[in-house]
Amino acid sequence: MAKKKVHKQPSAAVQHNTRHGAVLGVPQSLVDAFMKLYNTKKLPQAQQAAQQMVDRYPESAFAWKALGTAFLEAGDASSALVPLLKSYELNAEDALTLTSLAALHYQQGNEKQAIGYQIQAVDLNPEYGAAQYRLAEMLQSAGEHFKALEHAQKALALEYDELRSRLLVGALQYQTKYFSESLENYHLLEKKYPGNPTVFNNLGNLYKDIGEYEKAERYYLKALKKKPEFAMAYSNIFFAKHYNPATTQLEIIDFATEWESRFALPALPDPIIKKAKEKPLRVGLISSGFRTHPVGQMIATALESSRPDIHFYAYSTNDIADSITEKIRNACKQWKQIRHLGQEEIAEQICNDQIDILVDLSGHGDGSCLQAISMRPAPLCVKWVGGLVNTMGLKSIDYLLTDSIETPEGVDNQYTEKLIRLPDDYICYMPCSYAPSTTSLPALKNRYITLGCLNNAAKISAQLLSEWAILMHQLPQSRLLLRGAQYESEDFCRRIWNEMAKQGIEKERILLEGPAKHKEFLETYQRIDIALDTWPYSGGLTTCEAMLMGVPVVTLPGPTFAGRHSATHLINAGLPELVTSSWDEYRQRVMELASDLPNLAVIRAGLRTILHYSPVCDAPRFAKHFNNALRAIWARYCEDKAPEALTFNKEGEMWFADEDQLVELPNVSSREDENEDKTFEWKFDEPIIILDNAAVLPRHPDYPKWMASGHLAVISFDPASLLSKKVEDLKEFGELHHYPHALLGDGQPATLYATLDAEKSSTLKPLPEYQLQEDQREKLQVLAELPINTIALDSIAGLSNVDMLVLDDLHDVMKVLEGGAEYLKEALLIKVKVTFQPTHERQPNIAELQHWASRNGFRFYTLQKLQYKSCFFYGKLCMEQEGSELVSADALLLPNKERMEKLNNKEKEKLAFCLDSICLIRDLTYELLAQVSFDYANKYLTSRGFFWEESLLQENSTSVSDGYDTISSDLDFLLGIK
Repeated sequence: MAKKKVHKQPSAAVQHNTRHGAVLGVPQSLVDAFMKLYNTKKLPQAQQAAQQMVDRYPESAFAWKALGTAFLEAGDASSALVPLLKSYELNAEDALTLTSLAALHYQQGNEKQAIGYQIQAVDLNPEYGAAQYRLAEMLQSAGEHFKALEHAQKALALEYDELRSRLLVGALQYQTKYFSESLENYHLLEKKYPGNPTVFNNLGNLYKDIGEYEKAERYYLKALKKKPEFAMAYSNIFFAKHYNPATTQLEIIDFATEWESRFALPALPDPIIKKAKEKPLRVGLISSGFRTHPVGQMIATALESSRPDIHFYAYSTNDIADSITEKIRNACKQWKQIRHLGQEEIAEQICNDQIDILVDLSGHGDGSCLQAISMRPAPLCVKWVGGLVNTMGLKSIDYLLTDSIETPEGVDNQYTEKLIRLPDDYICYMPCSYAPSTTSLPALKNRYITLGCLNNAAKISAQLLSEWAILMHQLPQSRLLLRGAQYESEDFCRRIWNEMAKQGIEKERILLEGPAKHKEFLETYQRIDIALDTWPYSGGLTTCEAMLMGVPVVTLPGPTFAGRHSATHLINAGLPELVTSSWDEYRQRVMELASDLPNLAVIRAGLRTILHYSPVCDAPRFAKHFNNALRAIWARYCEDKAPEALTFNKEGEMWFADEDQLVELPNVSSREDENEDKTFEWKFDEPIIILDNAAVLPRHPDYPKWMASGHLAVISFDPASLLSKKVEDLKEFGELHHYPHALLGDGQPATLYATLDAEKSSTLKPLPEYQLQEDQREKLQVLAELPINTIALDSIAGLSNVDMLVLDDLHDVMKVLEGGAEYLKEALLIKVKVTFQPTHERQPNIAELQHWASRNGFRFYTLQKLQYKSCFFYGKLCMEQEGSELVSADALLLPNKERMEKLNNKEKEKLAFCLDSICLIRDLTYELLAQVSFDYANKYLTSRGFFWEESLLQENSTSVSDGYDTISSDLDFLLGIK
């Protein structure tokens, strides 16, 4: 129920009993020694103890689980994965291992895999309270609140950590609208755990939502006193002040600006970003509301209608996804889940993505990233919808997107941001597709007027009820219908009835209804004649929804940004007469509507159409102005001018407050193609996953360049631990998951032959000296034979996919391929080093590869990096044809003709990227991109230095399936494979 919930997933405790160790063949003394270290948080020593168990008892699932969990508890998820997978391979029915695997994936942002593992753990051991609790947390993050509540209550019943379980149960009761149960639960926690800041914060939220603002603020302040760094509690006070009629705007501004001194983080170094007015803009969007949510419903169509020179990068702070999520994802160039990242990591991610303008869509609300924003991860920052109730008070937020009604002339000094006043509404509303039909006016059948308010009940104060009571006395037969989550509580309903009774309004005239699913919630308007807006915090989305259902809304604007939402929506929908300037005028307007039922019926019949054709829903018009605003403030930044207020007129002309002339935007449309050609960018919204079996890629000199693209996630198994000393440096280049002393194979134990030349260490036995060239003998001298366990690729649960597999010639390639046939069904590229003059037993050869490829949906494409032995240079290897004896080469396997024809555009682009960046293959890269878009492909060629006529390119273009790899066809023929 908190505005912002940080999910820190604890790793599973390693549990055992006396028999458990003995059954697995691990002496109890070793188990006890490990557990003592683990339970006292001596994690480095616990890791060493676990490693000893693994080395001595490699078939013990407990030993591997202990090692993995010790790494996980220490925050080293990368090192934890391999031992946990090995434990799972040895014992797939251990709920503790599954819970640890779930925790690992959850920490890394892989929500689906995490939930999958956690469900398995719960199914295996329903009485394991920790597993129930962790599943509840994960389901909550995914928006599955009812399912989450079920598992949280089971965890509580199983007596798992009462404080944490009750906190989660209370939050989920709030989210599933069991309001009174949530309040009761938190009061119980307050008694049992006095002084807990989270309990205080959540009680503050509950009291704010039932209109007891002073009591709510006292609880928030208690939370801050116990935990001064509790930024969420501070943000909740900020919100609560906007609900309270007794709070002044000046008080709110002072409170907003104080956030900076209390919670801001040190700024990052200025990002190195090219200042060019005409370039495509990278615009970051950060929010938890990319879904059916006020944010999603007010930005989705605007993003869809934006120009191609504005590239949106979305950063989502939760795992919830629905149809609106999909619309927003499709409008964005990149989509990134950041729920699992800390504030500093979020800022670094935005900075690394070289975002030009960051747009905050959370503010102080759910999913707030204000601390990340305070680090200035982008040159410019704009505040838009999502927790937008007032000035944010942060120096790092340069602009606030608004309009001339939300922020009328003369209020600029109340904002720390410079105001961008759009010509119409500051949002673009997207009506839901399932909206019920409008109905005839209820009053015609009822013979009385039904007033209604479906706004958040937190906005309904005693002062507001008294104003409404006066109105109801003026309409003696009228009813007041209120609906929302809080009305599920008998205590809250009683408060409303009692307040209205004080004003002489009978209980029978006040209709209170609890929560409902959105479609049913909208159907409530079919029983309402006139909607009453709240004060001082007005409705936003609810006002748009009332108009969608044909119900006019009467509003009195409040003193803050939050108080003028309804005013701008109504005026921009062509209903300025419904915006009043006093309570007397407010009631007069309602009376005028109520006294003319024929006119009210006409309004009801036409209001949905009026709304649809108004600027409130005009996505192309809004997007044009929104894009122009972004372009204008960027151009000003490029001129090294400080941010300044920007105003539009109704014709779309705009000017900065400190300049006399209108803003003239650069002609990006005429120069965009040229610019795009020179700055060709790949279009990915998810990383390309590369499995690297012997630390091949990270040791390549071009590795930093490949990773700089931000498109690769490399999982590198390093049997000889070649990267151990520099792995942290390598991780700075991009996403690298490094597993030392680990190897893909068939899942069986193997021997690592450690050689004098560490890079020649292998699990294939070197040939006898007499079969080796003289210069090879010393390098391949075996210094030690070490045990090493291998992992079958298909036994690795949780990998979303494998796009590319890289194999060297020092390990058993065929075991890797045969052990990964299922995962590799969808792989796009396999790169294998092939030896033509063997140095080790069972080294891969081209015939075996071709045979495997033909059985598994691949075909041989080409050889690269050919190495020859030259007699001219006394047997030294060379790359050119001065030598005639082919020693080794890299073989590329691609999907066969049938699979290639079935690749979707995303897969074609991924394969094209790997071919271009890692394999330096231009022609097939172009061919694949041409199947996605000729314009896209031609821009790629231009960016690579090719300047051919577009007509010639299209004329000569052929399908990939039309015999593109004749080498492969020839080899098929020679090997007798059809």
